[in-house]
Amino acid sequence: MRFPFNLAAPSAVLPAGVAENSLFLADFFPEIALLFFETESCLAYTDEDLPPWLADLPCSWHVHMPLDLPWEAGIDTVWQKIDGLIDKLALVSPHAYVLHPPTAPDMLPALADRLRDKGVPPSRFLIENVGLCSLTPVWDEVVEGGFSACLDIGHILAYGQRDILRLPGLWERVRMLHVYGAERDMRHWPLRELDPVGQVLLRHLVDRTSDITLTLEVFREEELFDSLDLFAQWFSQWSNNK
Repeated sequence: MRFPFNLAAPSAVLPAGVAENSLFLADFFPEIALLFFETESCLAYTDEDLPPWLADLPCSWHVHMPLDLPWEAGIDTVWQKIDGLIDKLALVSPHAYVLHPPTAPDMLPALADRLRDKGVPPSRFLIENVGLCSLTPVWDEVVEGGFSACLDIGHILAYGQRDILRLPGLWERVRMLHVYGAERDMRHWPLRELDPVGQVLLRHLVDRTSDITLTLEVFREEELFDSLDLFAQWFSQWSNNK
């Protein structure tokens, strides 16, 4: 089924490395989310982890930036890490970088200045709502810095974050949705776990956004493809009922 947006899968559904996962997923998804969850190990990637032939795969790319960036050490230290990761990722020319909000205040405007100096528009960095920080506390910094947004449906539901859906100017900044059934027991569950309330929310998110990437953030092969089939069924029903 064709969708009016890019559909992405995470680069961690097979018990293998980034390259093997990407080679497999490129046959099924028009976009791949490179999961760069750990700063130092990803900075240490070699051509074996990120071989040059990745750039030849028939897909586009975005990156989930590390969860352990050392914000508490200050913007100079954080920028050194982010700058190195951007350079390492240059071979696949990612169109977006998903970033969890900083754990320290006043970091996003300073990061935006560093990105502009490097020639990277801050709008290519998508700030995601997470359990420890919805977008609400940092929204002024997101707007001031010129960043975009990524909405994670599992976090909205699990942590009671519906308030972010009323943030001023939100929808013009949303560039990505993270979609899966539920977040519990430290894992993402397949889309079949999304209850009727969550299904209504998912349709609302899809209806309110355009020119986005929808990432099925499910990390097991069978569950990923089951979620893909189910989402296609739902989307077809929503389209027919408009």
